Amino acid sequence: MKMIACYNNKGGVGKSTIVLNVAHSLAKQGKRVLVMDCDGQQNAARFLCDTLPDADHGLERLLLASPTFTPTAIQMKSRYDMIDVIAATPAINDAAAKYSAQSERLRKEQLESLREWEKPWVAVDYDFCLLDMPPALNCITEALLSVTDGVIVPIELGSFAIQGVTRVTEALNRCGANLLGCIVSKFDRKNSADVELLKQFRAQIGNKLFDTVIPQSKIIKNSISYRMTADEYMGWLEPAKAFDNLTSELISETEGL
Repeated sequence: MKMIACYNNKGGVGKSTIVLNVAHSLAKQGKRVLVMDCDGQQNAARFLCDTLPDADHGLERLLLASPTFTPTAIQMKSRYDMIDVIAATPAINDAAAKYSAQSERLRKEQLESLREWEKPWVAVDYDFCLLDMPPALNCITEALLSVTDGVIVPIELGSFAIQGVTRVTEALNRCGANLLGCIVSKFDRKNSADVELLKQFRAQIGNKLFDTVIPQSKIIKNSISYRMTADEYMGWLEPAKAFDNLTSELISETEGL
């Protein structure tokens, strides 16, 4: 199982939208996917599941409980056959202090349990685990990032956003996390400023920028409003196909992990 986090310390850049659409694209290709909604707002879980976890079955319970409390205890089925979900509840917003107060050994055991599905006695064999991360950076966020195989960073073009990538990469380095690459989100190809900024950004970080860009599109915005992926909503159009292209890149990028 490859654990890939979608993270940026800035909100509103399309993290949940990317996770949901990439998960669906992977599932279309026959991949078993676990989506881990690590944000107390529960946007990804709300989209994927008909019910949300109660206080005893949230991700934070796993991080604050004994190692014998395993991910299988909080796993939920989604509306899609090939996608399962683990979700935080709003209580995760207040869990950082309790988590940091635990012993280092216990924290390590709890994080290692996130790969419970890789053990031979567990029936479900996931190909990918996609983590939808909150914009905050605290000890829980850092811990989750540290056990992933790689991190993708969506950004919305703008001089301040591009400058902010340095802070994100510094945070990933502190966690020992592997940056797979940045993804330009909400790209307006009719805006000359966006086109020029994309050129500058690509020149700046080179192969750490995915070739695929996610366009600014009513198709993507409306699909989420209708609780559909872009592919389900209008899969034959370019904005929806962008997520399939991104998924292909992600599969290629993670082959050696």
